[in-house]
Parts: sequence; C-alpha cells; structure tokens
Amino acid sequence: MPAPLSVITEDLQLSAATVDVHADTVKAGHIAADGRIEAAHRGLPMGSAAALSIAVGKWQADSATLFGRLVGHGCDLRAGATAYLCTDRDSGSAITAVVASIRPEDMQL
Repeated sequence: MPAPLSVITEDLQLSAATVDVHADTVKAGHIAADGRIEAAHRGLPMGSAAALSIAVGKWQADSATLFGRLVGHGCDLRAGATAYLCTDRDSGSAITAVVASIRPEDMQL
C-alpha cells in the first residue's frame, strides 16, 4: 500500500515566493546587461554593430522566455497549494456529511 501523501502548502507558497525573487533577479541582471550591450554599440564598425544587434535580439528573446518560465513555475506552485487546500476542504466536507448521515443503529454497536 502506498504511503499517504502529506503536503505542507505553506512550503509550496514559500517556494513560489523564492522562485519569484529568482525571476526578478534574473530579469534585473538581464536588463542591466542589455544596457551595457547597447552602450557597446557606440563606436563599433557598422558590420560589428549589426551582428551585435542580432545577438542582442536573440539574448532578449531568450531572457523573456526564461523570465516567463520562472514566473510560470511560481504560479504553478501557488496553484498546487490552492488545489491541495481545496481538496482537503472539500474532502473534509464530504466526510462530515457522511458521518452526519450515519445512524447509531446502522453501526451495529
């Protein structure tokens, strides 16, 4: 028989907040790097500046994807915590309803 599942929803919420902080840190670092790269454009030969612009475009797209994935993971952790809480609440209500419907004589005690 499998072991019962025990979830501490507060831990899921804390993990979501941690992921949010990491996402914000990554975004801030990438924005700062974007600024440094843009500043490097000045003084570059035309061909080099064009190649750098292409690389920056890819970098920015990858950064946006990474940030979006991190934000998504945080949302998923929060949704998981909510789902566990709702399941516990709904299951508790169902058990309470069944218990209330059992008559002592039906238990043959």
